[in-house]
Amino acid sequence: MNRAISKKQKPSHRVVIFWSVIGLLTLIFIILVIVQFFNTRESTLSDNLINLKEEQVLNQEGTYYVYVYSRVGVTESKLELEKAEDLEPLINKYITYVKKHSNANKIYGMVVDSGTGTFGNNSRLVDGETAKTDVEGVSEFGKLWIHVDDLPILMKIEGKRVVKAFTTESAIREELDRVME
Repeated sequence: MNRAISKKQKPSHRVVIFWSVIGLLTLIFIILVIVQFFNTRESTLSDNLINLKEEQVLNQEGTYYVYVYSRVGVTESKLELEKAEDLEPLINKYITYVKKHSNANKIYGMVVDSGTGTFGNNSRLVDGETAKTDVEGVSEFGKLWIHVDDLPILMKIEGKRVVKAFTTESAIREELDRVME
């Protein structure tokens, strides 16, 4: 009688394999969820860049850069979004550079999307064949004119006056790479 009670049943190989596969699949699923979570949490330009509103653009102290860009696109073709996407790693790299080098010129953002909650900077955009970007030498926000086809642009500001504007992707790259050397 005691012999029947003390006899343990060994699980079959099929049961062991089945539960091993279930455990392995569960572990893989958990790892994929964790990896996906961290991939979606990569920092974006909006997280790292302080965006200025209207008169703040020309009222910061010292020498600094203002990166003028659109988050949602202001033209029908939305080509400015592709250009901004190509420049985003460089802008983030420069933001990191500024954090590590206290003597480096700061960089701020200027969002020019239309609509509410967009810092009121959309009024500075111009469009049309005769209109052009006119920012160099400007010391008042109301006199900044940025052509939509030039977006995004980088402005260098010294003493509350725009001293230089970089309107092409290559010019922006050259300037920031030169400064980070």
